Amino acid sequence: MKTIIKNSIIFSAVVFGLASCGENSWNDTYLKGFEGGADLSNVQNLEYTLTADDYKNLASNSANVERAKADNVSEELESVATLHYFNSAISPADYIPSFLSDPKFQYFTLSEGSAINVTYKIAKNLPEELVGLNAAKQWSLSEEDYQGVYGSDENYAPAFSPSHSASKNLPNMLSQKYPDAVSGDYVVVNYSSTNTDPNFGASDEKDEFVESDVLGAIASGDNIQVNGIVTGICNQGFILTDKGGSILVYIGKSFDKNSYALGDQLEVSGAVSSYNKGFQLPATSIINQVGTSTVSYPAPKVVTGADMDQAITRTDDATAEYVQFTGKLSISGNYYNITVAGATTAIGSLYQFPADLFPALENDGEYVFTGYFTSISSGKYYNILATDITPATAKSSAPKKVVNVEATSHYAVYKYDGSTWSVPSNVDVLQPEDYTEMGSKYGNLQDDQPDSYLPLYLSKKYPYAAADDSKIILYRYYTGGKTVLRSSEYTFDGMAWVNSITDGGVVSETNQFVYRNGEWKMDPSIILVLPVGKNQATSTWFYQAVVDWVKENVENASNFVDSYGTAEYYSGCSSYQGNVNINTTYAAISGNSDYSGMTQEEIETVMKKRFETETAPGALSNLYPNMAPLGDLQPTVTIEFTAWCTGGVNNVYTIVFKCVSKGEFEFVSCTWND
Repeated sequence: MKTIIKNSIIFSAVVFGLASCGENSWNDTYLKGFEGGADLSNVQNLEYTLTADDYKNLASNSANVERAKADNVSEELESVATLHYFNSAISPADYIPSFLSDPKFQYFTLSEGSAINVTYKIAKNLPEELVGLNAAKQWSLSEEDYQGVYGSDENYAPAFSPSHSASKNLPNMLSQKYPDAVSGDYVVVNYSSTNTDPNFGASDEKDEFVESDVLGAIASGDNIQVNGIVTGICNQGFILTDKGGSILVYIGKSFDKNSYALGDQLEVSGAVSSYNKGFQLPATSIINQVGTSTVSYPAPKVVTGADMDQAITRTDDATAEYVQFTGKLSISGNYYNITVAGATTAIGSLYQFPADLFPALENDGEYVFTGYFTSISSGKYYNILATDITPATAKSSAPKKVVNVEATSHYAVYKYDGSTWSVPSNVDVLQPEDYTEMGSKYGNLQDDQPDSYLPLYLSKKYPYAAADDSKIILYRYYTGGKTVLRSSEYTFDGMAWVNSITDGGVVSETNQFVYRNGEWKMDPSIILVLPVGKNQATSTWFYQAVVDWVKENVENASNFVDSYGTAEYYSGCSSYQGNVNINTTYAAISGNSDYSGMTQEEIETVMKKRFETETAPGALSNLYPNMAPLGDLQPTVTIEFTAWCTGGVNNVYTIVFKCVSKGEFEFVSCTWND
């Protein structure tokens, strides 16, 4: 009869090369002195779920990067790294195989014949806008961009203003920056804006001091030049502030705090370092004093004890943050520590405190402390460089004028319709002030915060929403050690805003990937070629599984398994010889009474039947426990094997099994019945 494999996809078989065995007898006769053959294979059948790091590594895999570039879907591949799910342009069948051979995948050493049931997430029926946003380009305006806005490299502001607005300028700027854009492209733009037009009046001063905007984005090892103002002084250094932020300039014990004054304008060049999770500029920095000015502090961030507990757990270095809190002061020698209500671990500490600048402080006194949060020490001390300390009972003074922050940061999404760039009406972008209101000091969300905060944000912003109204939210999300952009669609169900993507837009799928012919492929069906002979890795692996099944499932199994545990007489499989032995002569001399009184033909028929319906299906259940039907498709396992038949003849046969449920197999056909 013909071997028919219905509704299955069978790829070319693994060619191991069939080796014949001259004299093929049972192991009891020919295994004397055998210590065990070398088995260098790593054949496994695994169930694996992709992790967040896996999506990132898959997207950076060199073969995948080249494939995406050739197919012009590089942005879509990059979105897989940040969103952690596949999309219509990046299919699992095309992009998972290369990753399975990547050294960054923990099982990349698997051998021919291995199979992995990979569970992954994939976008299904996503809104068109979300598909585009997931592949959006990102653009942060540079100094040169703002110079272009104002038409001058001298008289300009590093921000849009009422007379040079973002809405008037960005569409044309996007057309110039992305001349090859096609309809449906998205760009997320990060820019600064001010409510006041800059004054470019003539000045008699040729060397006017201009603050830099450097400290907002630094890393350890960066060589930077900062034009800033001294805004805080301690016993071993001072705080330097520019438009981007503030940093401790640490001089050490040799520092004379009287050598600098608040308001000094300095040009400081040096390599950024860090200590106790706080960025610093070292004593080796080059410092030039160029003038003086009036110090005006920003409104401090008021922190609670709980905020301090959270802050001391940070793992990243940061610039100094201007804060304020109330607590009880404890003075012990040169140590000035502060107990803050609500803190379970954190203790405030006045860093290198210049006591002579703050006279009349009392032990156990209640004070309002204002200054720069600079570092963390001993896992509990929240170190600040103080700029102001007032009794907690004193009347609060009027807030100081905010300066040095002439512009605020904004995010906007623009979409290209084939001719012009415009802001899509159904996309909402979280702004820096939104993160602040949500309690995020780093301007992003993390963990499960989007699930909690975004519905509340939408309820507050759209209190009169009607049922079935929907919005796509674009937000910054911290994952894998960096902040990325993410987008989600929310729909109002009449009572609350519900994430409509998790309700079917992104689903989990599981598919099998098999390793053969030197590569991984998605394939629900499997072909195994079992070469006859000793030390054939795939044959040893399969037939030993049969022998083990007989040991565990056949009554009086010891009567059927040889003393080496590598061959069984129940259906004739030998992992040592790499074949199915249905030679009735050897079956009969095994001494097993099970075959007493049976003819050669009857013995052969029984052993074949057991291999077809018991031992081989049983072994497959153990080897492929995760294989399962895909809808109406029942995957198949096709095995090409060698049987040593009565008369001492080696014959090659093909047997087919179908997977009828997860890990369960049924016999379909075998050519030895033809």
